[in-house]
Amino acid sequence: MEKVLQDLDGTHRIYQYRNGFSFGTDAVLLAGMIRCRRGSIGVELGTGTGIIPLLLSIHKEFQKIYALEIQPEYARLAEENIAINGFSERVEVVCGDLKEAARLVPSPCDFVFSNPPYMKENTGKTADDPGRRIARHEVMCNVDDVCRSASSLLQDKGEFFCVYRFSRLTELFRAMQKYQLEPKNLILVTPKKSSPPELILVRSVKGAKPYLRTRPVLILQDENGEKTPEIQALYQNGILNYDTEMR
Repeated sequence: MEKVLQDLDGTHRIYQYRNGFSFGTDAVLLAGMIRCRRGSIGVELGTGTGIIPLLLSIHKEFQKIYALEIQPEYARLAEENIAINGFSERVEVVCGDLKEAARLVPSPCDFVFSNPPYMKENTGKTADDPGRRIARHEVMCNVDDVCRSASSLLQDKGEFFCVYRFSRLTELFRAMQKYQLEPKNLILVTPKKSSPPELILVRSVKGAKPYLRTRPVLILQDENGEKTPEIQALYQNGILNYDTEMR
């Protein structure tokens, strides 16, 4: 597959397949929401091109991230992207099925994150490219698989961060609570102020008591199609602000 090199910030770069799956704003949003600390260990369930561990490496502190990817060609691409930016000591790409995550990577860990497929299999427009199809549709995994694996990896009070479709919010919350991942922070995301929410960002905590906080709706663009000041800041500093009382 043909690769193209994309500049991220003038210093860091990322390869993507010209006709394959490419990262979008949802990956940037999720990276901005993730909270990690120096010395913490995390796991990504489905890394694709490796964009989220790459953004975390640029903007945030952590000890190690294991990035799981089931498609060998994308695992190799993610590994190359991490290497060309000098982050191989901090991020290790593992080719394997996220449903087997507890067997493939060390656990328990401090945080897990995922940008899972949004669409049920055989619904909506189906991409011809297998990589795009697996990334967008529940071909290889579903939200229940993702939440089960996240819970199996996390230590007690460990955190799981996820971006998902607003229309499937109840399914995500049911799956989280089924595996003792209690939703604690919710961000609704809308393309414009005049549009209904399309995405959700959720932070859940394993074994926590029920109590959900939210913040004003996150608006991506103004009515002229320009990034809002908050989104501009996110692209510059990699941090998305939300309820700072984390427990």
